[in-house]
Amino acid sequence: MVVLVLFQPSASGQTFNKSISAELSSGCSVFTISKNNQVFFGGNDDYINPDSYYWVDPGDDQHYGAIWIGQPDNVQQGINLHGLAYDANGLPSIDVNPHNERLMFEGGYTSYPIQILRQCSTVDDVITWIKTHRWHSFMHDQLHFADSTGDAVIISVGADGELVFTRKPSGNGFLVSTNFNVAQPSNGFGYPCWRYNRVQEMLSDLVNQEEQLTVEDVTGVLDAVHVEGVVSWTIESLLADLSNGIVYIYYFYQFDNPIVLNVKEEVANPRDPGPLSKLFPDEVRQEAAERYQQIQDKSKRCGLFGMIWTTLVFLCTLLFFFLSRNNRQGLRYWLPAIVILGPLAFVLWLIIGQEYKKSKLRATLIETIGDVMPSVFTFVIILFTLIKVLALQETWLLQILIYLIMPVLLPWILFHGLLLTGVLGEKHRYFLVRRFPHVLVVTNLAFGGISIVAIPLVNQSFLICSIMPLSAWTVIVFWIIVVIGSLPGGVLVFLYERWVVRQGFHTWNVAVWKKGDVSTPFWRKLWWWLLLSYIALFAGLTMGVILQQ
Repeated sequence: MVVLVLFQPSASGQTFNKSISAELSSGCSVFTISKNNQVFFGGNDDYINPDSYYWVDPGDDQHYGAIWIGQPDNVQQGINLHGLAYDANGLPSIDVNPHNERLMFEGGYTSYPIQILRQCSTVDDVITWIKTHRWHSFMHDQLHFADSTGDAVIISVGADGELVFTRKPSGNGFLVSTNFNVAQPSNGFGYPCWRYNRVQEMLSDLVNQEEQLTVEDVTGVLDAVHVEGVVSWTIESLLADLSNGIVYIYYFYQFDNPIVLNVKEEVANPRDPGPLSKLFPDEVRQEAAERYQQIQDKSKRCGLFGMIWTTLVFLCTLLFFFLSRNNRQGLRYWLPAIVILGPLAFVLWLIIGQEYKKSKLRATLIETIGDVMPSVFTFVIILFTLIKVLALQETWLLQILIYLIMPVLLPWILFHGLLLTGVLGEKHRYFLVRRFPHVLVVTNLAFGGISIVAIPLVNQSFLICSIMPLSAWTVIVFWIIVVIGSLPGGVLVFLYERWVVRQGFHTWNVAVWKKGDVSTPFWRKLWWWLLLSYIALFAGLTMGVILQQ
């Protein structure tokens, strides 16, 4: 699981080798391809809006005119009169050396590409302009420019904070950018990127084929990497024939129904600015509305599952209080168990019963429930954290550290420390020290089993649940999935707890029944279980990754 780059939301109903993070940003697959005298520039605008915005900069005697798509304060794509094209890929924010000694430019973050297209006609001009002007103090994207000669450049930030200019080789060839920094791949959303690899493969085939390029050939590349999940979807796609000044625009991945614009005619006779959808005929807008509604309907299913689960947990809690009104034995154990594990814990409470009976099976079940519920709680917390904290998505090393450390520390402190110690009345420091090796074993076993289920199911949940923005219902669906994953995780923990009980160790049982003395295995007894638990942890993680592909 929790190495976030291992979760791979689906696009177009299929599972690809990509990451959650790639969908968290404004997706955007951008490419330039040149072959003989042909130059095509293409880009998918992937985000969570139902529409985009179109406007024309008519230019003047001092500046080139251009057409633009996006928002005036957040430009996405543009092409000027001389065939200089622009698009960008969203990235995590990174510091940049702004070079304050250079020419000052007054304007907001996205004023830069607008000004560049107003003043530049070639990629060489773009590079010269950037090298002579003061830049941002940070960047949260990389810029892709191409011109009618077939030249292209990706502008991103290097490890030293300086801008890096990644150029397309001269002559026949291509240049591709998606949502990782081509100069510093660790600065990105999901590397390696399935969209990047797919575009590279398809463009290579097009360059090597004997036939000339066609609009249909290059449109097929955009189609192959468009996305249509509730996490993000392809709002619009742009394909520019830079050699001829012709632009093809597609709305909501309807690649058989483009509008065709002549850049010079658009600049000479500028339309009123407005929603991009107004450029398309009624049937295209209607189909886009239906596709958007389908996405919203999928998202509603996430809310339905969340409401059903929340209702079940609430009813199980009410029934628990009603049925145990004459015997509150183990209340501080069973209440959090039912809240976290829902109907699963409630059914086990009914099976175990409210009266103490000496039984190794019952004792094993109680120990198992007590040690599984912290892992379920922590698994959900880790999912939430990795999605919400973008900085954690920038490197797999941070994610692995979280995966190895957080699952142990949270249960150890919150459940075995505050909850269990509070019920038992043990001295915190002494009990926690004794309890730590046991926590390591049960956490590894539980997480190994949960991962087998959670990785593929969380991946599939992105077909119906939005994580941008992350809603409460989405978190509850994660919670449901992790509880389902606690079944194989619980089996592994049960096998260990069976050995624990047979060895005469008891903790959660003492907390529930208030009978006997607390005893927990220490390092010398558990070394071989520790080894097995780490094998189970990484085997479960590996199986989960395999199953979701």
